[in-house]
Amino acid sequence: MYESFNVCSTEMYQRKYMDFLLTYYEDLRLPYSFPIAFGFIASPVLLGEECFLCLDEEGDAIGAFSYIHGTGEENYKDRHIVQLQVAYLKPSYRCTTLFLQGLQTLAEHLNELNEEVQELVFWTETDGDSTRLFDKFALRTSIGESVIEYRVTLPLLNAYLAKFTRRAQV
Repeated sequence: MYESFNVCSTEMYQRKYMDFLLTYYEDLRLPYSFPIAFGFIASPVLLGEECFLCLDEEGDAIGAFSYIHGTGEENYKDRHIVQLQVAYLKPSYRCTTLFLQGLQTLAEHLNELNEEVQELVFWTETDGDSTRLFDKFALRTSIGESVIEYRVTLPLLNAYLAKFTRRAQV
């Protein structure tokens, strides 16, 4: 199997990103009403930020993630903070190797940006299996009724990912 993560730099891929996440909307289990959840999914496309697709060897979408710069509390002026808006892999493709490949793609992309990214913020549900995984490289900074907030600095994420061999992409 060959999978690759790609920046959605064209309208066609942005549409494919939106279609994929809307197809799997129920599986995302976002703890928000649909209009708010749709905002999380669509904001990277609408704001000109980055979204990524994970494609299989046939070019079919099997995963997606996206981010925006800044936080609502600071009116999105704190661009040194990146908020992951959404991340999803089809269940049959969920494995440590592909998860690491996605994290490596994100870290490499952020390291190459013209603006300095210092920190990543993301959330997961409190009852999910993902907390064990996220606890390995990020700090829990807030625990709510249904979500846990995680934060990690880009240098710490880079150091964590340096422990693993980068899977070459063609």
